[in-house]
Amino acid sequence: MPLPDLGFAIGLQPEEAIKYFEGKGYAIGFKWQDVWAEAHAKSFTVAGVTKLDVLQDIRGELDKLLKNGGTLQEFKNNLIPTLKEKGWWGKGHIVDQTTGEVVGKRLNPRRLETIFRTNMQSAYMAGRYREQLASADTRPWWEYVAVLDSRTRPRHRALSGQIFRFDDDFWQSFYPPNGWNCRCRVRTRSARDVDRKDLAISNSEGRMGTTEQLIDKKGTTRQVPSYQLATGEKFTADAGFGYNPGQAAFQPALDKYPAATARQYVQGSLTGPAFKTWHQGLEQGVAALRKAQPELSNALLIEAARQQLSTGQRFPVAVLSEEYRQLLKSEAQTVWLSDDTVLKQLVAREGQNIELADYWRVQSVIEQAQLIIRQGELNLVFIRREGKIYHAVVKATQSGKALFLTSFRESSMTAAKQAMKKGDVLQNNLVGM
Repeated sequence: MPLPDLGFAIGLQPEEAIKYFEGKGYAIGFKWQDVWAEAHAKSFTVAGVTKLDVLQDIRGELDKLLKNGGTLQEFKNNLIPTLKEKGWWGKGHIVDQTTGEVVGKRLNPRRLETIFRTNMQSAYMAGRYREQLASADTRPWWEYVAVLDSRTRPRHRALSGQIFRFDDDFWQSFYPPNGWNCRCRVRTRSARDVDRKDLAISNSEGRMGTTEQLIDKKGTTRQVPSYQLATGEKFTADAGFGYNPGQAAFQPALDKYPAATARQYVQGSLTGPAFKTWHQGLEQGVAALRKAQPELSNALLIEAARQQLSTGQRFPVAVLSEEYRQLLKSEAQTVWLSDDTVLKQLVAREGQNIELADYWRVQSVIEQAQLIIRQGELNLVFIRREGKIYHAVVKATQSGKALFLTSFRESSMTAAKQAMKKGDVLQNNLVGM
C-alpha cells in the first residue's frame, strides 16, 4: 500500500513520523526477543541482523519511503540487490567461516514485509501520538478505534469505543499498534463532543496490572502490562508490543523501565543523531569561545561556556544496577550527562582524549569496572581497563532523585592510585595495582 494512503487513513502529516524514525540509533539482537519492546522507540533493530552496515542499508530504504512515499514492493526492489551482494539474502543462518559461529539470519520476502509494515506503522502512530498530545488541552478525551471486520482480533474489538483521558495510564501501554498488522487507531474528542453525544468515559484505575506472557517456543515468559476488560478478561498486546512508541521516544521515563530495557534505550539514544548534534554543537561553541578569547584561563572559559552555551539539555548514558543504587541511596537508575559536564570536559581536554563515541563506553565501564571507589556519600568512581584505562564518576543528588555522570576520561595507573587515596575501595581487580 502506498505510504501516502496510509498517512491519509490515520490523519497524519508525515513530519512527526519522520522525526520519530530519524531520532533512532541502533541496537543489535540475534532474536527479536533480545531487544525489549520500549527500546524500539529509540533503537532501530532487525532480528538476526548483526552487522551495522546492513542495518543502515535497511534503515536507509525505510527512511526514503517515509520521506518520499512508496510501496512495499519498491522497498523490496530497492533493498534486495544490496542484501544479495552482501550475502544477507535467502534462507538460513550466516556462519563465520573462521570460528564456525552463527552470526546472523538471512532475510527473505516475508521478513522484509514484516520489517516494512512494523516500522512504518510504529513511526506513523508515534507521530500521531505527538500531534494529539499537542492538542490535548482542547481535545483531552481519546477514543480507542478498531476496524470492525472479520479480521479484527476479539480483544481489540472489545476495546473499540472505549474513551480514556489522554493522560490515563492506559495509553502508556496500549496506544496502537498493539500487535503485528494491528489496524487500530485513536480518535480525539473534545469535552463538548463527550457531553453532546453523552459518551461513556472509561478509567483504567484499578484495571491496569501485569501478567506473564509467553514470548518464544521454549516457554520463556516476560512480565507485560495488562488491562482488565469489562468481560473480566485481561487485554495484553502481542509479544513485543505493549508500549507507546510516541511517549517512549519523546517522553522517556527511564527510571520506570526494567534495567535491561533502559540500557537498550540508552544505547539507541547515544547512537542516534540527536546526541551527535548536541555534542558537536557544544564542541563547536567551546572552540569559538576559545578562539575569540584566547586569554581566558580554563576556569573562566568554563564559566563563559556555561553562560553562553548551556541549554539545560541532557542525555542518558548509563543505567545503574540495584547494588550501586543502594550504595548511593538513589531512587533513580538512569545516569545523565548534562551539557555542564560536557563543557567542562571540552575545555579541560588535555590528557582526557574523550571523543563523542567514547560516551558509548560508559555503561561497560560501570558494569565491568575492575576498580570501584566510594568517595563520600554521593560519589562512586568506576575504573576499567579496555585497552586504555577509563575513569567514570557517578554522583547522586542529595534528594536521591537523579544521577549524573560528573566525569568521564581516559585515566592511568597513577590517577587510579590517587583516586584510591581519596575514598574507600569497594573492589580492586585492576591488574598492576
